[in-house]
Amino acid sequence: MRVLAPVWAIGAVAALLMGCAGPASAPVARIAHEWSYRADDYIRSRALVAERAVYVGADDNHLYAVSADGQLLWRAETDDNITSTPVQVGDALVFGSWDGFVYCLAAGDGSLRWRYATGGWVTASPVLADELLFIGSYDGYLRALSTRGDLQWQYATNGRIEAAAAISDGRIYFGSADDSVYALNRSDGSLMWRYRTGGDVITTPAITDDTVYVGSTDRRLYALAADTGVERWTFEAAYAIESSPVVAGGAVYVGANDGQIYALDTRHGRVIWRARTGGAVRGALATGHGLLFAGSDDGALYALDLGTGQTVWSYQTGGPIVAGPSIADDRLVLTSIDRYLTVFGLSDDPTSSEEGAPQ
Repeated sequence: MRVLAPVWAIGAVAALLMGCAGPASAPVARIAHEWSYRADDYIRSRALVAERAVYVGADDNHLYAVSADGQLLWRAETDDNITSTPVQVGDALVFGSWDGFVYCLAAGDGSLRWRYATGGWVTASPVLADELLFIGSYDGYLRALSTRGDLQWQYATNGRIEAAAAISDGRIYFGSADDSVYALNRSDGSLMWRYRTGGDVITTPAITDDTVYVGSTDRRLYALAADTGVERWTFEAAYAIESSPVVAGGAVYVGANDGQIYALDTRHGRVIWRARTGGAVRGALATGHGLLFAGSDDGALYALDLGTGQTVWSYQTGGPIVAGPSIADDRLVLTSIDRYLTVFGLSDDPTSSEEGAPQ
């Protein structure tokens, strides 16, 4: 059963204010349920929200294309689970599968354009920049592929690469299960710097102008100089950090396996506020309309005020939310292990909200 809490209600999260000023609070947005679509197995990937469709992979080995009003357009099968979020490249979609391949499909009908074989599961999502696709694999390699599927370069780490890379100023940043954060030259894959943490780095870094923020299973969030990798500060949670952080205003937000969501000052890593959920927060976070959206293993999606951490809305699914929500074009898209892909409309008009959703 999935239940939508009123937008004005305070949900199950307890916001613990720590006495530091955060970003200014914004008016509460209106969040309205639009539709839900049920896949044939768990959904453990974030959705790609495009103009006319939403694309998402599932543990039934299929990539789904669902129309803007919730109708199945097509689905394409691979040989294993899909937890990689596709990226759109012109009229095509590129994503990875646990069968070890990177796939390129036609966005219109799901027909195969090409596929590239790696040596391990591909759970990471591809990143597109300058007509190159950057994607990691469980075989430990980060690869740069052309949009036609040709290998341009590859860089070997000593551990699996689970999460997507991030790109800024000619550098590509990513983590590996060899406990390291890497920065490579985007054009040729040469190493610019490497920083060793105390645990697996299985999250996507967040980048501001001069700082890289990235979590590790050693329980720490690291702030590193983007050009040199020099440590600026660290913050330690109670349990591992598998959630990819997001930066908004003067704060960096991250979830942890201790069930908490933290807002930290970007300059020094001081806690602005923290909010507790009923389960581990593993997925990426998203921001929009003055709110922070986070999913939890307790099955709930929470909307928190960016400035205070107060819960203003929540939506209960039927299973853990292991991938973060997606926001695009005033749509909030949620996936869950309960197999549902759910879409909400977002607006800055807080005057009304639904009190229920399809059961």
